[in-house]
Amino acid sequence: MPPRIFVPFDDSEPARDALEYAFDLFPDGEFVALAVVDTTSLPYIPNIADDAEMSDDARALLDDAADQLAAAEAIADDRGVDVETRTRMGTPAQEILEYAERDPVDHVVIGSHGRSGVTRILLGSVAEVVVRHSPVPVTVVR
Repeated sequence: MPPRIFVPFDDSEPARDALEYAFDLFPDGEFVALAVVDTTSLPYIPNIADDAEMSDDARALLDDAADQLAAAEAIADDRGVDVETRTRMGTPAQEILEYAERDPVDHVVIGSHGRSGVTRILLGSVAEVVVRHSPVPVTVVR
């Protein structure tokens, strides 16, 4: 059974590098790319089951996530690789960890912006939290 490789994807350069690296590192893998809609900037967490009540801000964030995943699919298509795509809403590190815990994945490959010092302290590091708490092995690509 091929390994199932999980790549959090936000269409940043580090995320693109991580996806490419995952394809190279696991040539026989099955891949899933996850875009997380960061709800920390919204005044409330929308109920996506009730589309009529979703705010324009939430709808825009979901559209951005769809665009991000379309970019992941394009990268995979260029390489002749299949990739599943998923979207979750919440705090990025928490949603990534929950996905890794609840879905059958064997490895996480995540991009890092490589921040250090005060910038990392102020902005946090999703990759660092994932490395510290992931139930499966993690590769960080910088």
